[in-house]
Amino acid sequence: MPAAVRHDELETISVKPTLIGREPYLPSEPPPKTRILLLEPFYPAEAKWGSLKTEQGFLPPIGLISMYSWLRWKGFDVSFQDTQFGQFTETSLREYLRRGRYEIVGIPVFTPTADYCFWTAKLCREVLPDCKIVFGNIHASSTPKLTMEQCPECDFIVRHEGEYTFEELIRVLARDATPDFAAIRGLVWRRGGEVVVNQDRPLIGDLDTLPSGFYSDLELAAYVPHVTQYSVLPNYPLITQRGCPYPCSYCEASNILGKKQRVYSPARVVEELKILKEKKGARGIYFQDSTFTMNRKYTVELLGLMIKEKLDLLWTCNTRTDRVDPELLAMMREAGCRTIFYGIESGNPESLKIIHKQCTVEQQTRGALWTHEAGIKMLCNYIICLPGEDEKMVENTIRYARSLKSQMALFYLPVPFPGSALYEECRKDGGLIRPDARWSDYLSIDFDNPVYVNPKIGKERMKYWYRRAFRDYYLTPGVWWANLRSVRSAHDARRLMRGGRALSILLGSGLRGLLKGFNRGYHGQAAPVID
Repeated sequence: MPAAVRHDELETISVKPTLIGREPYLPSEPPPKTRILLLEPFYPAEAKWGSLKTEQGFLPPIGLISMYSWLRWKGFDVSFQDTQFGQFTETSLREYLRRGRYEIVGIPVFTPTADYCFWTAKLCREVLPDCKIVFGNIHASSTPKLTMEQCPECDFIVRHEGEYTFEELIRVLARDATPDFAAIRGLVWRRGGEVVVNQDRPLIGDLDTLPSGFYSDLELAAYVPHVTQYSVLPNYPLITQRGCPYPCSYCEASNILGKKQRVYSPARVVEELKILKEKKGARGIYFQDSTFTMNRKYTVELLGLMIKEKLDLLWTCNTRTDRVDPELLAMMREAGCRTIFYGIESGNPESLKIIHKQCTVEQQTRGALWTHEAGIKMLCNYIICLPGEDEKMVENTIRYARSLKSQMALFYLPVPFPGSALYEECRKDGGLIRPDARWSDYLSIDFDNPVYVNPKIGKERMKYWYRRAFRDYYLTPGVWWANLRSVRSAHDARRLMRGGRALSILLGSGLRGLLKGFNRGYHGQAAPVID
């Protein structure tokens, strides 16, 4: 197993694109016959869902699938395999790799699954000793040097948007006997004993130049999301934009995809929705954009087209309470919106400033009220025990959450992901970021042993407030009444029951424990041991 993270040596690198525009690298030569595998890494359910493994859900890995669709469109010999399905074991994965004789294996790396990604890379190297192993996504992009140090099997990292960088790498590897990797923008590679981080690649300005039919030829039936992530099944995620201008300290969206919002045209989004409905059988959609309503003019145009086309899809989205208004919400409801995920985070003005939310408590309250009035359900997220908070401030956030009466609420303790501003704020706060923490401990579900300990509250009291937040919230009569009022069908009732089971499991001891104060703990499985 990889050693614990040395936080005093952690170096993170942010995206610094110099321009937004069309990619100048457009090769005319046909694609090489290189056998490529895009692999969702092998890890147990506990790695992603912790104690919620029995109520877990599955979303298609959008980043990896975007790469697959791009390479398929360009004519490459590429396969996609998600090891969440097919009853994969270590033995069967080895056999799958052996049969495929892949020359390049691409693996996405997120912080909570990084240990498992490193283990998967080691397994790939043992089975395919001559293959090139390429990492991508948030964790590898933010900590490229540390990632390559901790995983010697990794040959390359494709940082940030990967379509053009990965394609160029594949072509250079196939074409040149002595490849010049220094010229590939967005690439991290090894030169002797040195890790080289190349210049950033410009971000894609016109998203409509990417191939249509986002999920290409992939079968999606196995992807059944978590109860909080859909209004009706089958339900599949889609994005309408890349980039985020907001500097929220707990989020890495702008670090990975830039601060400038880039969008698919409304006509292109509706085209994708029709493909999902007609070819993939979708009845519901989850718009997985960080802030779906970022640009009001764009959103209105998109919603108008969705209404005109009578898509008959029920959907959910992520957005902010300060990016909605009554007219927009009414239009969203007419277009099929049934649930909005709001990152409320805190009921304390001081905490909203600390996390750079750029939103006031009053704006949060007003947006939530308007959403209730529009007849749209809400799932609100909160982070308690943030740097600078004391227990009175934590209690105030819980009280504030109860006052908003959203149908669903999720509470978290701070998880300072590397590369995020929250990471530095937690360090400067005087609290403890566990020196023995492994990447698999950065899971944002179970908090028996938090990665960060607020010095004003302490570890045990943080665990107490985490449990109490759920107890106080879901024992609020107004919350139950809001949920009961939202039940319109047997489907809604089943979702409500499934959500209740998930809550009971999360809190570790069922309804009896819920009423008595959540005294029982819960533990996730450790990362696989690497000899």
